[in-house]
Amino acid sequence: MNLTNSQEEYLKTIYILNSSKNEIKVTEIANKLNKTKASVNNAINTLKNEGLINYEPYGHIELTETGKKEAIKIIEANDIVKLFLTELLEVNDDTASNEAEKIKTILSDDTLNKLARYTYKELGLNPNCSYDINNESCLRCSLKNKIEH
Repeated sequence: MNLTNSQEEYLKTIYILNSSKNEIKVTEIANKLNKTKASVNNAINTLKNEGLINYEPYGHIELTETGKKEAIKIIEANDIVKLFLTELLEVNDDTASNEAEKIKTILSDDTLNKLARYTYKELGLNPNCSYDINNESCLRCSLKNKIEH
């Protein structure tokens, strides 16, 4: 699925807010992203039309299963690039966070998978891994490795 950077940011924000709260509304997203309610409503409607969220005006916003998978994939892609930058290139955390957001948006899934495999192998996290960002088992394994290390 090809999402814009802005759409990715909205999905990621909805996922994060939803993880800490059962029901989220437009106002909370607007506050978190420092956007107007009108901007958030436009983005929400686009995400709804893409089948990534469920939302009725003035109601709460929830991710569909597809939306949740995309949000997790976005967060994972960012984490892979940031891990590579901080642990292998020794880029400071703030710079790595900012640059990972930008870099991950231009990487194909194939390149991202290769970067993940290389990074995990070099760090000894899962040296025989055939990582695939589109495989839910790989995402769960990756999360498990992050928690353990």
